[in-house]
Amino acid sequence: MGRRVSTEVIQSGQTLATAVHDRSGRLLIPAGMVLQDKQIRVLLSWGISTVEIVEDEHAAANDSRDDAVPDLAADARPTPEMEEQADAILAERFRHCDLTGYPMDGIYSIARTQLLDELMRRGHKARSA
Repeated sequence: MGRRVSTEVIQSGQTLATAVHDRSGRLLIPAGMVLQDKQIRVLLSWGISTVEIVEDEHAAANDSRDDAVPDLAADARPTPEMEEQADAILAERFRHCDLTGYPMDGIYSIARTQLLDELMRRGHKARSA
């Protein structure tokens, strides 16, 4: 799912494939977080030497032009693997939330839709309806 890279070479815009914990097990940064300079500084200050980055992130981070993002076909649907990956990422992000009621049920639904769209745009093979 991800590729392990040195914390020294990660760049803003890359996405963590797995959560990062400190030595005592406390969560520092959840899986699926798009890294910014602040998170990279946290990793370095805690002495985290390597992290797992989503596989194709390096190419996406180097090509940040908006027109480089492909449009999705109208009938494109996420694969079961994409849905599983999105659910795992969002389970970590929403782990302290009650998703059964308003407004969190709607927020979760929007986050899931956007994450699945992002996964499909990044070149993962989507299935047609």
